[in-house]
Amino acid sequence: MKIEGYNAGEHYDEMFTPQGEIRPHYEEFFQSLKKIPNRKMNHLQFSANQTQRAMGMTFNVYHDNQGLEKILHLDIVPRIIPNQEWKKLEAGLKQRTYALNLFLQDIYNDRKILKDKIVPEELILGSKDYLKPCIGLTPPKGIWCHITGTDLIKNKDGEYYILEDNLRCPSGVSYMLESREIIKRAYPNLFNKGGVMP
Repeated sequence: MKIEGYNAGEHYDEMFTPQGEIRPHYEEFFQSLKKIPNRKMNHLQFSANQTQRAMGMTFNVYHDNQGLEKILHLDIVPRIIPNQEWKKLEAGLKQRTYALNLFLQDIYNDRKILKDKIVPEELILGSKDYLKPCIGLTPPKGIWCHITGTDLIKNKDGEYYILEDNLRCPSGVSYMLESREIIKRAYPNLFNKGGVMP
């Protein structure tokens, strides 16, 4: 794999520091990656793309009059998150999902967040997605949202930021799960020897 002259510019790169050094959590994978010929890497990427198509992991481009179905790009070089970083992310995402469930419980019941003017009432009650049949409802165990599709980015400062939460139809979750399986097949030793969390 060619990396000579690679420069991420002002963007954050998970594998390389701004000085071009390998980050410690990528060292073992990087050493394996250097041994893979470019032709094989191209084949792995092609196979990943074909697998996505075969599995129906596509989306419609609605503004395109041809109605083309495209695949989401799956980079054959996996994003590795160090354990300590993942623990912080996991705790934050669990807390966020818990807070979102409390928010939904409140807006369909006591509406304290609206009464306290923390959120403008018209923003919630005027939304086409506000479901009036749910007023007064409490789902089992107070769980409105079982699966959340939280869109995360890692900014150039190295910190994670949330773009949005998808609660109604978090379809990206299924793409993520299947993409992980494709990467597992491409690098079985990475998962077996690397202590990758389930």
